Amino acid sequence: MRLKFSCLIALSLILICASVVHAENLPPLLRNVHRIVALGDSITQFGDGPQGYVGIIRNTLQKLYPDQNFEVINAGISGNKSNQMLARFQTDVIDKNPDMVTISCGVNDVWHGFYDNHPKGDGPRGIPIPDYRANIEKMISMAEAAHIRVVILSTTVIYENPNSPENLKVKGYNAALEEIAKERHLPFINFQPVFWRILLPYRATGATALLLTVDGVHMNNAGNQLMAYTILKGLGIQPDEWKNLH
Repeated sequence: MRLKFSCLIALSLILICASVVHAENLPPLLRNVHRIVALGDSITQFGDGPQGYVGIIRNTLQKLYPDQNFEVINAGISGNKSNQMLARFQTDVIDKNPDMVTISCGVNDVWHGFYDNHPKGDGPRGIPIPDYRANIEKMISMAEAAHIRVVILSTTVIYENPNSPENLKVKGYNAALEEIAKERHLPFINFQPVFWRILLPYRATGATALLLTVDGVHMNNAGNQLMAYTILKGLGIQPDEWKNLH
């Protein structure tokens, strides 16, 4: 059954990403954008190869819009939480002089709170929602002051079980991100419904093997492809533009 679902994912992604004729006009969100910084944690850091979500986005943008000279810089650091991303935002984002930054932050803020035998996720290594929200808003303000376009990404899953304590807790963090995006009039790209649309039917079969991640958190190739597709669509690139790309 796991093989069947993996094949379905692979086939759908092949159809989505299979091809593109060069588009005449950029989506509005990408106009006047040449350099993008992808800020994140280990999911971003490990997503830089040809099969990683950052690598797929870079390759797709460069092939779709060869005249735009897109550059995508990976600024993911394993283990980072919102306070650590804020501390390096100047050097790792602003000093790179990007036109756009994608902020992928929250998995560790939640997950690390469960470390050291804290089953409610309230351990000292986590970041409470009020502090998390303040850190995200400070990064956004820094980016806007530097005239950098901001795209907020939701968290992905923390274990592929919708009822895990980690996934239940992460809902509040994603709700905070969505509220910030609405208040600041920023794009919000939500991975949660996309991931669960695949994972819930799979789990309903009784399957427990991992489908989109290698360890419940870090993406496998299918998870990376799903992230890349969701981001590209959120940036305004529609699947019908992606014909004959590869």
